[in-house]
Amino acid sequence: SVYYVLSYLCHRTCPHCYEDRFRPYYGEERDAVVAQSLNAFPRVVEHLPARMVFQDWANLDEDGRPTERRGRVILAGGEVLLDPVREPVLYPVIRLLHQRYASAGGVDVLVQTTGDVLTETILDELLALGVRAISVAGIDSYHKGMETPEARARLQ
Repeated sequence: SVYYVLSYLCHRTCPHCYEDRFRPYYGEERDAVVAQSLNAFPRVVEHLPARMVFQDWANLDEDGRPTERRGRVILAGGEVLLDPVREPVLYPVIRLLHQRYASAGGVDVLVQTTGDVLTETILDELLALGVRAISVAGIDSYHKGMETPEARARLQ
């Protein structure tokens, strides 16, 4: 797996976060963070491996060699589903990844999110773009806004 942080933009300020840059941004500062993501993603994708595969030693072929399996790219942030980055950054990256690996065995694209901005419409858009899985990583008491069982139940 390649874990690719697309943007530092986040709507939360969780105390456990490992990076101070993951936080809310506003106005010109937000625009600069989004511009950084826009400028970087074509180069990042260009520098990924030519083929996104791995050798699966848990599944050997009849000659005892590991089978080759398709790899994955996990797209994360910050929060990649926020309006300023979802359509201008996330969706083009997903398309570019599928395009890059179309003739090289493909790639599984996953999206990691806090979950609280995920809607049915966004889910449908992600699935239409060929996203294989969506990982909701913010439903626990360590995440800002999720401190109470009621808040976590609402999100679920």
